[in-house]
Amino acid sequence: MKVAAIGAGSAQFLFELAELCALLEIGPYEVAMYDTDPARLTIVADFGRRVAAELGSPATISTPAELDEAVDGADAAVVSIGVGMQESIRPDFEIPARHGLRQTVADTCGIGAVIRLLRTAPALADIATALAERAPGAPLLNVTNPMAMCCMATQRLVPTVTTIGLCHSTWITAAEIARHLDVPDGELEWGGVGVNHQVFISRLSHRGTDLYPRFRAMAEEDTPFARTVRADLMRRFGHYVTESSKHNSEYVPWYLPWDDAIERHGIAVNPYDERRAINDDLFGIARDHASGAIDLDIGSLLPTGEYAPQIITSMVTGAVREIYVNVPNTTDDGTLLVPELQAGGVVEVPATCDGDGVHPRAGDPIPPGCAAINRRYLDVCELAVLAVTEGSRERVHQAALLDPNASATMPPDRIATMVDELLDAHQAAGRLPEALSR
Repeated sequence: MKVAAIGAGSAQFLFELAELCALLEIGPYEVAMYDTDPARLTIVADFGRRVAAELGSPATISTPAELDEAVDGADAAVVSIGVGMQESIRPDFEIPARHGLRQTVADTCGIGAVIRLLRTAPALADIATALAERAPGAPLLNVTNPMAMCCMATQRLVPTVTTIGLCHSTWITAAEIARHLDVPDGELEWGGVGVNHQVFISRLSHRGTDLYPRFRAMAEEDTPFARTVRADLMRRFGHYVTESSKHNSEYVPWYLPWDDAIERHGIAVNPYDERRAINDDLFGIARDHASGAIDLDIGSLLPTGEYAPQIITSMVTGAVREIYVNVPNTTDDGTLLVPELQAGGVVEVPATCDGDGVHPRAGDPIPPGCAAINRRYLDVCELAVLAVTEGSRERVHQAALLDPNASATMPPDRIATMVDELLDAHQAAGRLPEALSR
């Protein structure tokens, strides 16, 4: 077994990468780590080797200097990249903020996500192309945001490679709900479908008892939970949504433009410096582990719950696992996994993984109001992806105009000015295709 870990120096990838070096059930295997930053790659590889040695894992960690070598003969590639690293995100926060646009995460939806896609999609296409040539049939397991946009663009640019998006948002949300409802860990029965970071939970039960009435009642109380954005959305649309309240506030038009809503729901806006500090801290942990400066506490690192290690283990052992994946809504036979959503979009749905790979399936129906929110998001995704595939600056402007947060905050002319400033800034830094220049 060979696993290519592309973007191994990504701070957000560190602990999943550690788990990829600690698979005890699959026999001898190789983790080929690749990153464009050799110094970060050396640190992460040493971190992985220390984890493998501590657990007695049969993993061999290699650090090929070239992408082609990393993916050559791979059975799967796990990809988490950040083109331009953290510094490339700074303009995505600072330029919109100067125009009065508030953001909270800016990597999966909104103008921040659209711009991030423009600089990320070409790199993902290069990885997929190398995989198609050097490891035909190997899936590209994408952990890179903006998840839905990246998967849509990669699948369209390199359709011969199966691109599967993996996100921890669904199972983390289920665990949070279980804690709110005081249900033992792992016993909550739940389901839902939607789009990445915006899966609406359709059912909640425990030992045959429907828990949604109690959960909805909790959203009507005067508590910190009831004052969150997600509780507010559940009161208005009937169903709880995945991802944080901070992040959900930028998917819709009803919170960030308004001072009173920000105060009422406790939303932290434009936190670029905070995000950069978190990433620096994460990589510092890897550096200290790699050097032996701190003791290796495996129990605090693993298991991560991330899906890529589970998929790879199932590919070898045949063990069946239930996961959630981001995949094209239209299946090979032309049917839709989520009939309420666009045929050309990438949706997040339940799946099983086993020795034959990953098998997405249809989930519960999405209630009409929730589906309407999903569809608007996928419309923005479609225009952003067209900006990539067509090399069209006009599509970038259209995606920004349709973004719920931007359109609720600014008139069209100001949105256009903001978009041009963002594109010019990234173009000057060499992060965007020439086709998107003025």
